[in-house]
Amino acid sequence: MTFDEPRISSINYLDPKAIYGLIVRDLCGERYHRKFDESDHGHLAEFLELSSQEGITYERFNELLLLLEQDRVSEPFYRFFFGTTDSLKLQDLPKCVINFRGHAMLCYGNFRFAYKDLSIKTHTQLMRCLRPYCEQDIAIEPRYFRRPTGALRIERIARDNTWCLGYIARLKHDKESKLLAELLTDAPTDKETLELAELYGALGETIASTRAKGLRNTDVYLTWDYMDVYVATSMRKQWDFEDVSDFVTALFSDGRLRNMKLRYFDPTQSDCTSRIDKGLVEALMLKRAFCTVYLVQETDTLGKDSELASTLAQGKPVIAYVPSLDIAEYSKKVSTFPLEFFKIRFRVLQAEGVFEEPDLKLKLAEADPVFIETVNAFLDAINEFSTAQPFTLWKAKQDEFKKQSLIFERVCKILSIAEKYNFDKRAAVLKNVHPLSFQVHLESGVANGVLVVRTVQECSEVLYNLLTNKLNFTIEFNEKEKCTILREKVSQSAFRAVTEYEKLANSFWNFYLISEHRRKEKEPIVNEQPQSGGSV
Repeated sequence: MTFDEPRISSINYLDPKAIYGLIVRDLCGERYHRKFDESDHGHLAEFLELSSQEGITYERFNELLLLLEQDRVSEPFYRFFFGTTDSLKLQDLPKCVINFRGHAMLCYGNFRFAYKDLSIKTHTQLMRCLRPYCEQDIAIEPRYFRRPTGALRIERIARDNTWCLGYIARLKHDKESKLLAELLTDAPTDKETLELAELYGALGETIASTRAKGLRNTDVYLTWDYMDVYVATSMRKQWDFEDVSDFVTALFSDGRLRNMKLRYFDPTQSDCTSRIDKGLVEALMLKRAFCTVYLVQETDTLGKDSELASTLAQGKPVIAYVPSLDIAEYSKKVSTFPLEFFKIRFRVLQAEGVFEEPDLKLKLAEADPVFIETVNAFLDAINEFSTAQPFTLWKAKQDEFKKQSLIFERVCKILSIAEKYNFDKRAAVLKNVHPLSFQVHLESGVANGVLVVRTVQECSEVLYNLLTNKLNFTIEFNEKEKCTILREKVSQSAFRAVTEYEKLANSFWNFYLISEHRRKEKEPIVNEQPQSGGSV
């Protein structure tokens, strides 16, 4: 865990006024203090001259604090933030203050409160307050490697069968099977109808066997003695399941994570017999997991968004993966999707006004000057095809339709350009605009931010760094928003924030941590017998 704050690291450590600000404002968090005067300059100049030659010991550091009218610190506090050696080099003092400020933002969300609380702690108390960020990375990773394998293992469901776990897939299969049975009654010897009946019969068996695996896997998840990662997704359609399966496979096969014996909840491998059980299972997995990986997809749902908010409210990290699309690759990918995908996505993009965005309209016009007409013509053709052939699971017929379409390739490119624009915009909003990308940890009141990544490689790197305490941060002041930001370097996302809005900060810390205690004090005591020996 490393921190950098250019404003502090660049100060002149031999300048008395600079050191005064470093200690009083940056370390002790004093926003309102007396002005630096000649007396301070003389004392500090003498202190700095001696310290530049002999270094700063624990005792000498406390003398500096008293000189500047600040409270002394405990030796464990000094050892943790300012080094274990007997003497700290003066030039390293700014780096040590930055180290404190980083931990203060991670665990407290307030510099002054952090200093007042941590500076008097014993070693044990200090470790408890700074957990899990106080652990050394070299001690963490070996623990993952030494983990025992689980007594029960997940029976992997093939990527192409994961969609069978979706309730919409089951409903669609059942509905179309009934329609097929009616056709067979009318034309029991029709060759094409008989072939289709065989296909739907095989699909029914696949759905049943896949569900059985999913139910068993859920039982396995419930036995695991630890859970590292929860994968939050929205999965309704076939392509949703396949995309998530591809992502999870790619993420956890990454070299940094592959050998760590991680336990993660993969929703493409789990099923339940009722929505109540499903909600309870996922709530338990979410509660137990160290962090959540949140997939930003074509559409998001209340369930997935609540999982993001719940994770942040627990004070746990959230990594939000927003795909960075390559237009040519994505065009090739969507060309294999069912026709239903094109109907849904074009209608949603039109309803949300995405096609009216000036920048996107220019890009689309370059690919197809009459892109609106092209899209509408393709949707009309899909409607005609669907009316004539209502079996949406009949892949061979859909492939035939695509092959015969003269505009299908252009449609795939138009959709890919629009989706890339949409994902890029959503990533920017989530990282820089949306106020709910920060959620307050319910216990501590610390503002907890989402780490937004755009590639699987970025996601695996950030996840690995989170699990092993190897995150790297920059502390910066955001002049526009008037707050200090703790920015994670790989994702360039704000992970913590400390506001400069004094009235808000004062009210927040006056009310947040004590409001529940006060509420309970005011509640009437019911059916409680009086006790002797004192009063509350």
